[in-house]
Amino acid sequence: MNLRSSCSLLFISSLLMAEPLTPEQMVQKGTEVSTALVQKLGGELKIQMLSGGPIAALHFCSQNALNLTDQLAKESGTSIKRVSTKNRNPVNTASSEEQAVLSQWQAMLNSGETLPAYKLVKLSTGQSAYYKPILINNETCLKCHGDVTEDSPLGKALQESYPDDKATGYKMGDLRGMVSVSF
Repeated sequence: MNLRSSCSLLFISSLLMAEPLTPEQMVQKGTEVSTALVQKLGGELKIQMLSGGPIAALHFCSQNALNLTDQLAKESGTSIKRVSTKNRNPVNTASSEEQAVLSQWQAMLNSGETLPAYKLVKLSTGQSAYYKPILINNETCLKCHGDVTEDSPLGKALQESYPDDKATGYKMGDLRGMVSVSF
């Protein structure tokens, strides 16, 4: 066994023997990880939007968003997803447990209530998850998620990159989905 294998086994065994996170630690880690993801993706999309407009942002997102999410998950020792009931990428389809929370949040918005900053839940798998709502709170988001006509250059690019896209038609303040962090 070489040094690299020994270090890997030591790291894995330390993870297996690690104490479970307390609810407070899950909230802290969930907040940190979800904020880092939103900032990283948002920052990259702003750069793309400024340099090449919505189509450049779309191409960046279609080619890099999942990899950036996976990289952050690996670095943080969590499982991270951006999910929605109106997903652009089928990989981002909400599970039944996530859909239930999204429905609850949508009902809250419909009745004029303010959404919580997060929700901590125990999943049917026994894991815990931290959910952070994603709201359309920036006009820039509406360039790709608002009213996009199918025959526009962006509409055609969306159809090409995401043939089953459901993530348009949003307005300011709408619930776009959530960041789901599992521990």
